[in-house]
Amino acid sequence: MYKRQDLSRLVNETLRQRMEHDKMAAYGIPNLEQIVRESHVDYQIRTVKLNDDGSESTSSTQLAYIIGIVFTLAVYMFITLYGSMVMQGVSEEKTNRIVELMVSSVRPFDLMAGKIIGIGLVGLTQLLLWGVLTLVGVGAITALTGAAVTPTDTAAAPADVAQTAEWMAALSSFNLPLLLLSFAAYFVGGYLLYASLFAAIGSVIDHPEDAQQFMMPVMMVLIFALYAGIYSLDNPDGPLAFWCSLIPLTSPVVMMMRLPFDIPLWQPLLSIALLYATALGVVWLSGRIYRVGILLYGKKPNLKEIVKWIGYR
Repeated sequence: MYKRQDLSRLVNETLRQRMEHDKMAAYGIPNLEQIVRESHVDYQIRTVKLNDDGSESTSSTQLAYIIGIVFTLAVYMFITLYGSMVMQGVSEEKTNRIVELMVSSVRPFDLMAGKIIGIGLVGLTQLLLWGVLTLVGVGAITALTGAAVTPTDTAAAPADVAQTAEWMAALSSFNLPLLLLSFAAYFVGGYLLYASLFAAIGSVIDHPEDAQQFMMPVMMVLIFALYAGIYSLDNPDGPLAFWCSLIPLTSPVVMMMRLPFDIPLWQPLLSIALLYATALGVVWLSGRIYRVGILLYGKKPNLKEIVKWIGYR
């Protein structure tokens, strides 16, 4: 007994073969079916990367796309998630008047720094766990599929097996430890920068629903960075991708999209240096805002007043 889908497929395949046979027979060419069968060719297109020392290694633009998108979305989500947690925590402590007890024994800046570091360590622990699992998973898949397949073996293998081997060989050509370390560096730097901004926002509002007007500019920058990163997939060396990967507010997102495409090493090093220098400056500025705003109730300050708080002694 056949299922309806199986029966329909069997009938269609039988009719197709019969019609092909009759059509070939109409040409009157002896052994035409065998000629057509033998003329079928299986082939694989390999992308080869020429290294600085002249050696060749397997590469895959599609795989670079996937890796870049995964790391970029991860950085974006981590910064947004844990930064929002910092703002929510600061806002709740201010609303519940808990902070008034805390600042009697702890400096406001130390209180803000402790909250940022504490939530950041939670995120970093999760990040390290994901990194270890990723390395173990990639190593296991590579060992099981035999990534070290020679070009001759790959060409001789069936199409699906050859494609899998090709992808595994391309995956092994990426410096995953370097990518994971860069991801950790950009996560920490980007988190410090944006979490400080979120902490400052949390300190100037009385209720979480009041955060929208201050959150919008920060979120717009993050969303722009995400779109710039996606745009850079088609042109990772273009001017938009280059400059956005150096500007500290956008570099954590955009640079992770560019790293799988083998950009010069000085670019991520310069980008990380600028990111951490800016993050330290933003932490200091946010601390000046936090120490005033955390004890201010019943008034919605405007931007001009917030700027004045930075100069208070």
